Amino acid sequence: MRYLLLLLPLLSSCAAPSRGAAAQATEAVSDADRIVRDLCDKQLALLGEEGHHGNARTVAFKAELTRRLVEECQYDAFVIEAGIYDFIHIQTLLKEGQPVSEDVVAAAIGGMWANQEMAPLIPFLVERLKAGTLVAGGLDDQIGRGTYAQREMTRELIPALEGPRQAECGEVLERHMFWRYDEANGYTVETARFILGCWKELEAVLSRPGVATTPRSQGQLQMVRSLERNFTRQVAAMSRPAEQTGRGWNWDDFNGRDRSMFMNLEWFLSQSSRPRKAIVWLATIHAAKALKSLDADARHGTPFGSHVQEKFGTQAFVLGFSAVSGSYATGSSTHTYTLEPARADSLEGWAFSSHTGDTRYLDGKQLRDFGPRVARPLNYSWMTAPWAEVIDGLLVFREEAPPRPVTR
Repeated sequence: MRYLLLLLPLLSSCAAPSRGAAAQATEAVSDADRIVRDLCDKQLALLGEEGHHGNARTVAFKAELTRRLVEECQYDAFVIEAGIYDFIHIQTLLKEGQPVSEDVVAAAIGGMWANQEMAPLIPFLVERLKAGTLVAGGLDDQIGRGTYAQREMTRELIPALEGPRQAECGEVLERHMFWRYDEANGYTVETARFILGCWKELEAVLSRPGVATTPRSQGQLQMVRSLERNFTRQVAAMSRPAEQTGRGWNWDDFNGRDRSMFMNLEWFLSQSSRPRKAIVWLATIHAAKALKSLDADARHGTPFGSHVQEKFGTQAFVLGFSAVSGSYATGSSTHTYTLEPARADSLEGWAFSSHTGDTRYLDGKQLRDFGPRVARPLNYSWMTAPWAEVIDGLLVFREEAPPRPVTR
């Protein structure tokens, strides 16, 4: 129960949400209770976070919220913006009756969340996974370092190829996964095209009738399809003319990655014969219902959340996070940045203009009533938008902090 002890200072007032109208009228309801109430009856709870992924209070809140949604609202799936590959491997191990440790699950979640704020969630997930009351998946087609995907995946996939291609693809993929490039053998667009060809050949083999008949082989087919989408984007990016590179964010790549993440979510949900209630953990810029109303470059993005919105509509809820002040880090980096104090005319500034608490939750009605207003829940850059068109709720912290690294 160590996760409860670690998170108690943050959410000590988070009692189970009252279902009776009379009780709600007489009892104080915390921000956490209001959020649980808003999410409890949804099919998908998209829990965003600021785009740098370096926000301790946000991660700690989401970890405890995840536990509450599972225990109080019968959510039975956890999906995160991490590589799909390790999670498919975990599900295969579980189905085959093999052990799954906390270290294996932590590696699947990845270094972006290798911090003390996320750590309490790991044993909770492992306990539920082993009990069969929860399934877990990854959204991303990118490959994390120190993972099963980097170390072992290709060695298990390559034997499906036939003839000399098995050795040819195996050698190049091994070099790539461990990034063993030098001046003589650099990572070029030709290399990326070769690797893409290997994934296409593997997909053709695994797609043959009667081949992908076991959970392991079906999972391998989905791995290969994700890898093919990943390297298709890499080839496209590396093939662009030099004058088109270095001009900031490439929204074609963003849109392709987010579409791929949604395809992985659809596949993950399709593995169950009954509808799942899924917690989806990712950056708010991906979770967003739409970005076109922003007065910023991000309006060119077609996020993962827009595909969710199209398919699930009001059965999905997007929760964003922001802060009035404090500091943050960039992912797993130990370098911290000071957060500019919130502007008085911003959503964050207004939320705490006459508020004494540590958090302030703005629900969908409040966001709609505000209309277009400046705020920074996406990447700590000020943007103006009718935020109810982007997210369904916003939790603002009085002060954010950088994550604390896990100590071994």
